[in-house]
Amino acid sequence: MPGPDGSPLLEREGLEDRWRQITREQRNSPKLPMRPAAERMAQSERPAARRPADDGEVPSFNDERARHEREKRMLAELARQEKEGELLRRDDVTTAWQNAVNLTRTKLLGVPSTAKARIPHLEPDEVAVLTLLIREALDELAAGEVAP
Repeated sequence: MPGPDGSPLLEREGLEDRWRQITREQRNSPKLPMRPAAERMAQSERPAARRPADDGEVPSFNDERARHEREKRMLAELARQEKEGELLRRDDVTTAWQNAVNLTRTKLLGVPSTAKARIPHLEPDEVAVLTLLIREALDELAAGEVAP
């Protein structure tokens, strides 16, 4: 008998019979043999290998979960180290380093004028030589030409 939209309706008795038949078949079907527990444990304890994303192979759930848990532990460890002051943020270190370099450059370039003020008998040529030597040293440092 067709339904209101024209599609055929199924009889309740037919559905129940079909369901019983399917469930009987599933109960009577042979089950896959279980692997020994030692083999299952060895497989689950193997470290998850990082696979390239384009190899087409889907990693197992256990491998992915182990990788996920390991990364969570690593993030927690980094957060702990940061709170204890063992780690610093990259931006903070970069800013502090730039400030230290700028302060050092400013102080070094001020040495010739300070020397002239403290040693009044210095000639202007001698002050110019000090300035030149300091600038050469700063240029070498900036170029990375520092000998060990």
